Amino acid sequence: MLIAVPLTDENFKENLTKAKDLGADLIELRVDTFSRTDVEYVRDLLLSVKDEGLKTILTVRDPKEGGKQVHNREDLFIKLSPESDFTDVELMSLDLLRRVKKIVKEAGKDLIASFHDFERTPPVWVIKEIIRKALNEGAIPKVSVMANSYEDCAKLLCAGASFPGRKILIAMGKEGMVSRVAGYVFGSFISYASLGKALAPGQIPLEEMVKIRELLYS
Repeated sequence: MLIAVPLTDENFKENLTKAKDLGADLIELRVDTFSRTDVEYVRDLLLSVKDEGLKTILTVRDPKEGGKQVHNREDLFIKLSPESDFTDVELMSLDLLRRVKKIVKEAGKDLIASFHDFERTPPVWVIKEIIRKALNEGAIPKVSVMANSYEDCAKLLCAGASFPGRKILIAMGKEGMVSRVAGYVFGSFISYASLGKALAPGQIPLEEMVKIRELLYS
């Protein structure tokens, strides 16, 4: 299981050092939360992560799925995705996803096609259809949904486990916290942890996630 830490650009270099020292594997650059989004500014932060020996996830989340409006979103993806290990584009942004896919593949990097529902967990057949669509686009499926019960959490993990290969399965909220730990058993290869303020409901602090990983998976 790889542990990713989403970061804003506030105290970025300091938080990057903390994340590395505590045992993170990846840094998700949540560019939609940044104070500046010009390409060179974001590139500098992205390369600083790589200089520390950590992998990167480039994310510029659409407002419809929990992000903020970024006027140069497409430009950021087009110019920076070849330099990031992973690039996360929402499945709903299909035209953009397909444009970025070509660039990512040519650079030998990985594309994540993500889906977010901050209110509920869809039925199992919907979750499976989301995963199929992502796989059909040649991307790693990421399904992040709100769990309002432990049953919701189980639905997500079991639905995801029916597909081979890499995937990211996240049940948000208190009832979904177990998915951030147990997801690995069901094929979810990245879990997101918090450093300071959590950027998504139910994220477990990085230090605790590292301890749990050592306890369960070492």
